[in-house]
Amino acid sequence: MSTSSDTRCASFRPGHNIHQIHAKKLVGFDDWVDAQAYVDLDLGIVQVVVDGRQQLMWFHDLPTLALALAGSGGAAQWCARYSSLLVPGGFDGPARRSFFYLATSEKLRPCSGFSSASGAEAASAQQG
Repeated sequence: MSTSSDTRCASFRPGHNIHQIHAKKLVGFDDWVDAQAYVDLDLGIVQVVVDGRQQLMWFHDLPTLALALAGSGGAAQWCARYSSLLVPGGFDGPARRSFFYLATSEKLRPCSGFSSASGAEAASAQQG
């Protein structure tokens, strides 16, 4: 899989940022299941394990996802319907986000529509 891309990415495709409308749907959605997630920065992948089954996924800003998962010990919630990972406590920690929109290798697309804000400013603006 591809390596992580520029954190100024403004794309809302799978593997990139979660759009505000998408995020609002996720908050009230009941299909979350317990998961363990691991980031391999060298391979550029995310491993999501649900009920002993591993799925290999991609996210454009792996260092931020790794930072969030470090705070939860890898514990997460997975929503297969929306291909989204919820990392408990992620927003309150240094990653400053809890929701991550992951992509399968078939849906992997490079970052696009770069914002002019720095990565930290863009993340802050996305969280509203």
